[in-house]
Order: sequence, then C-alpha cells, then structure tokens
Amino acid sequence: MGRTVIAEDLLQDRIQEILKTSGKGITTGLLVGQPHGQKREDYVVHLIRTPQMEEDSQQAGKKKKKGSTKPEGLDSQWIAEHAKQVQRMLPGGLNILGIFVVLPSEESRSIQSQLVQVLYTVHKTLLKTPWQKAVRTGGEEEEEQHRIVLQICSVTKKFTTKTFNVVDPRDSGTVAEWKFQSFVSQWPLLHTAVTVNINIPVLRGEATKTLHQQLDTSIGPFCECIMQGLCTFNGVLRKGDQPLQAQEPPQSKKGHGKGKGRHKESKTSHQPTSDGPEMFCVQILSKATNNKSKEAMVTECGGTVFIRGLIQARAYVHSKATVAQASQAIREDVVRSLTARCELLAEDVLEVKDFTADREEMDITPRRVFGRLYDTHLSVCDYMFEDEGVEDCIARCQELLDMSLAPDDVEIDAERLPEPEELEKPLCDMLGEEEEEDTDGEEVVNAQASWEKWKKSYIGTMIGAGIAVVVSGFFMYLEY
Repeated sequence: MGRTVIAEDLLQDRIQEILKTSGKGITTGLLVGQPHGQKREDYVVHLIRTPQMEEDSQQAGKKKKKGSTKPEGLDSQWIAEHAKQVQRMLPGGLNILGIFVVLPSEESRSIQSQLVQVLYTVHKTLLKTPWQKAVRTGGEEEEEQHRIVLQICSVTKKFTTKTFNVVDPRDSGTVAEWKFQSFVSQWPLLHTAVTVNINIPVLRGEATKTLHQQLDTSIGPFCECIMQGLCTFNGVLRKGDQPLQAQEPPQSKKGHGKGKGRHKESKTSHQPTSDGPEMFCVQILSKATNNKSKEAMVTECGGTVFIRGLIQARAYVHSKATVAQASQAIREDVVRSLTARCELLAEDVLEVKDFTADREEMDITPRRVFGRLYDTHLSVCDYMFEDEGVEDCIARCQELLDMSLAPDDVEIDAERLPEPEELEKPLCDMLGEEEEEDTDGEEVVNAQASWEKWKKSYIGTMIGAGIAVVVSGFFMYLEY
C-alpha cells in the first residue's frame, strides 16, 4: 500500500497560479511540509518554484553538458543548491519533502529517470549541510526516508505522485495518493529561548574557510547536548509517546496540588482565542557538555570565538504529533538556527573582511526575523543584517521561498541587537540579574513569564582584533 500525500487546501489556488505561469516549458520546484512519522502520510504546506538560473550559469551549463538529452530546467545541482538555501529558512518541523515538476504530457515519460536523479541529488546535498550533520550526531541512520515526486501535466492538469525511499538507491518508487485537505489551522506552535555559551579557539594563520569548519566542529558538542535534552511543555515534563494536544484537557479534573494550577494557567496564557492554534512554551533541559578529552593537545591559536546569548526558536507539528515528535522539532530548530548563523558569519567574513587584519572593528551579523506563510499562523524565517531593511527580507523570501510578503507580515522584533553596554557585560551577569527578580520560591519558573521576558532578546557575535561581529540573539567575539 502506498503513502498518502495530504496537501493544505490553500495550495489549490497556488497550484493554479503555477499552472498559469508555466507555459509550454518545464517548471520545477520543492515540496515543503512534514511527514506524519507514524502513519504512511505526508503533509505538504508550500510549493516553491526553482529560481531562474543566472545567464552566466546557464551558458556554463550548456557548454559543460553539450549534447545532453536532459530537458532545460532540470539542473539537479541548481535545484539542490536552492533546496539548501530554503532549508535554513524553515522553522522546526518543516522540511523539504520532495520535488514537483509541471510539464506537457508528451515529456512525462522521458523525464522519469531525470526526476529521480534530481530527488536523490537534493537529498544528498541536504545531508551534507551543517545542521543535518549536527542533528544526526550520535544518532542512528533511519532505515526508510520517503521523499515525494509530484508531476503535474500542464495540459490535462493530472497529478501523478510517487514516493521513493532515498536511503535505498535501488528503490523504484511507489505510487502515492495526492489529496487536498484543510489541516494547518490545527497545528500547534512551539517556541523556546535557549541560552548559548560556547568558547571556540581559532587556529592562527588559517584561512576564513577554515573558520567555518572550526565553527561547525566546535558547536558540535552543544548541538549534541540540545538534541539529547529533555523538553518540558508549558512547564510539564511528559512521556514521549503521549499525544501532544490530546493530553491537556483530562488533567484539569484530577488534582495534583500546585501542578494543576500551573498547568491550567500556562495553557490558557498560550491560547489567545478559543478556536486558534494552541501554543506551547518549551524548555529544553540538557546535560552538561562533557569536556573531557582523551589526549591533551597544545595548539597555537590566533584567538578565541565566544558565542553567548539566547536563540529564539519556533516549530510546528501536525495535530496528531506525539510529545517525542514535538521535542525533536523544536530541538532541530535550535540547531538549525545556530548552524545557519555560523555559516552566514563565515560567508560574510570570507566575502568582505580581511581576517588577518590588526585593527578592531564591529560589524553586525544577521538577526532572525519571521514571515507569515499565506494566511496561516505558520511562519518561515530569514536572517537580516544590520544594514538591511524589511524590503531586503521580502525580496529574499520572494526569490528563495517564492512567496510574496507585505511589510506587516514580517516580524522583525522577535530578536533584537544587543546594546553596547550588554556586549561589555558578561552574559552570566545579565542572566543572574534577571533570575534575581524572580525569587518567588516556586520550584518551576512560569513558562509564559520566561517567554515574555526574553521575547525580544539579543543574539550577537563579536570577533575582535581582526573582526568584531554582533548577531541578534547571541553574541560571539574573537580575541587575539
């Protein structure tokens, strides 16, 4: 029996728009959504068309592949690179589930093998991204990972859907059912703020590219710690196999002392309307990082990068998700956001900075902003530099996510840039002052109060004696 692919009902208009603009050529794109995890179902919430290749890239591709029978518009490397950019702009719980193609019926048979090649190229490219490596640290490889290939005939408007187990290169695919259904409004929102405090030694004389590699390697233990942590939902630690939403109402009739009142108050404060999506404040409880090394090593370093502060994370899960699935989604978003910022930092240093400079400078690296997906409560994210405005974020979302945003749809105050006095003051001191204000004697800190307190928190990166950088949410600095 094949899988069922359930597309959000709002996408019917979206697909009609794509069909109108596709013409007689081939249109490719990405399917964004979430697998069910337990049933043979996948949920699709967005279709993203592949951006047009730049003219010089097209000329290079034609010269390299002269005489190739591959149809124009099916450049697997270009589509995979687009998928890589899209992935870091998605919140927790949303991932790239596959690809779609709109084409005339006469080309549908001849293109089958190329589509499968594109699908596997996208999958392999995403596996190599820093956040995927961090998420899989210490984890077991999944035996099955099903990805979707959707074909839409531009003439007959017929949908043909197949799924492939990308873990098995010999899989020939299975026919799947595609249907529309309204479900997004029932997806709960998860949010958290995670403290980061990492010290990274930077080897002297290394190129900027090596800085990127060092950042990826050095944040590994922290990411592993996050992925292995326990999650509380609205201040309650629950079993992983429990349904995330269905577990809430029955507890109101059973008295458990103070725990009953806290749970009830926390749930009410996170549900602004009776028919709106439920929201959960998540706290990630992680073990202390094991800094014990087998052998002592002495390495000459040119400086140290300190990553300190708070990361604002969001995730969405389907209405039947378990506590374990929700925990995985929010933890992955923390890791994805941290690795994305480190990657953007290294790229910025590589492009515009002299890493071996002797002067000290202060530059701002991007803070995380959110944009609403269609007329839903789901959001995507972008990373906006200090010298950029909302219009830059809107343009990036249009190019990479194929979605039009109005200025009011962009949430730019989820994180803020640190003030100069905050950069001079150690993070532990600032956190200590905040904690002193909440000495009410309760064993569990109110989840809603904690969330509101850090809702507009800072993240920064400072790199000194060559470069000094500040990133919203946490700050990172390099000392020589």
